[in-house]
Amino acid sequence: MLNIRVLAFTAAISSLAIPALAQEMRCGNRLIAGDQIHPLLKEQVLEICGEPTSKEFDRWFYQQEGKILVFNDNGELDHIEDADTTE
Repeated sequence: MLNIRVLAFTAAISSLAIPALAQEMRCGNRLIAGDQIHPLLKEQVLEICGEPTSKEFDRWFYQQEGKILVFNDNGELDHIEDADTTE
């Protein structure tokens, strides 16, 4: 019985260390994410998702989807944020 309690406690503690799930965005019938094995380049995102509503340096805002795509210095998609939580 003690082993079950220790196992349950360990599982509960280790679940706290799991990072938040990566954000995704749907573009037509495609789903893109910032944690892909082969990151998408800006040109690929434009091809898949079209022009963003606005661009601010390496942050592209897609109003209809309510997302902000953030690119790194290499022009690769780094991560996706919810637009309403970044204000």
